[in-house]
Amino acid sequence: MPTLTFGEKTIAYTVERQDVSFIKIYLDDLNGVKVTVSPHKEEARIQAFVEKKADWIFDKWQQTHEDLYAVDALTASDHEKITYLGRSYRLKTEHQDEARFAFQKGTFLFAYPEKWTEEEANGHLRREVNGWLFRKAGEKFPTLSDWPIEAEEDEVKLGMKEDDHIHLNWRLVQRSKQKIQKTIEDLIHEKTC
Repeated sequence: MPTLTFGEKTIAYTVERQDVSFIKIYLDDLNGVKVTVSPHKEEARIQAFVEKKADWIFDKWQQTHEDLYAVDALTASDHEKITYLGRSYRLKTEHQDEARFAFQKGTFLFAYPEKWTEEEANGHLRREVNGWLFRKAGEKFPTLSDWPIEAEEDEVKLGMKEDDHIHLNWRLVQRSKQKIQKTIEDLIHEKTC
């Protein structure tokens, strides 16, 4: 599966060759980006087209899956909530000498130095939350199916089925167990959306 990387964002896409005279991009809700091209189209031209449309792809994908990207807009304030396995938990912030992030007794705690700017605090919080959710996805996903499951980086798809295991976008750990299991079943049965 070809990939295209822009800064910290990656697009994984599949190429389908058909008897067409154009290039078409389709966002499959489950499997991600599909590109339809003629059998004679060169890989470099395909990649250039995907690159040209990258901003549109990211925007449409994130609009379709707003719930998975809310963590990228978190701010270091007490009114925020962080979603994990379909439930929203309160974020409590406080000033301390050193930064730390933890989940304790149903609440997320983020402590950071008072001297940090708002931008520094927000950026650190987002990295901590994303890292915590990625680790939890690695722990929780395998318990939701008999199939071997691995958490993977966000590549503009919910998941992918290989011969003997499933890859799931780590961001899915924010959804309920039932919704994650439905996504796993859809991947196992190779559904498209």
